[in-house]
Amino acid sequence: IVRRIFTNSRERWRQQNVNGAFAELRHLIPTHPPDRKLTKNEILRLALRYINFLDQLVTEQNLRVAPQGRAGSLEEEETLSPNPSCENSVDGDSDGLVEDQSQMQYFQYS
Repeated sequence: IVRRIFTNSRERWRQQNVNGAFAELRHLIPTHPPDRKLTKNEILRLALRYINFLDQLVTEQNLRVAPQGRAGSLEEEETLSPNPSCENSVDGDSDGLVEDQSQMQYFQYS
């Protein structure tokens, strides 16, 4: 009985930590409307899209800056950039996620 109580307590603590992490992540992801209720799956998918969007934004900004003052840095960046084929293999549904990411302009989830 003591072992079961300890196990249940540990599982409750673990679940609270997971839920807290999802709540923090949820507040970082822009959505419309901002108070829309999201499932954990939706939070993770939107986080992936948002990270991809921010990565593309930084890459585009770096490409605009490179011709002005950082000659040669574009070649270095291409050498160090991750393999694009590995980016969307987090879950088994990578094909649908790639299509979603390429079509997404805003972070609305309808």
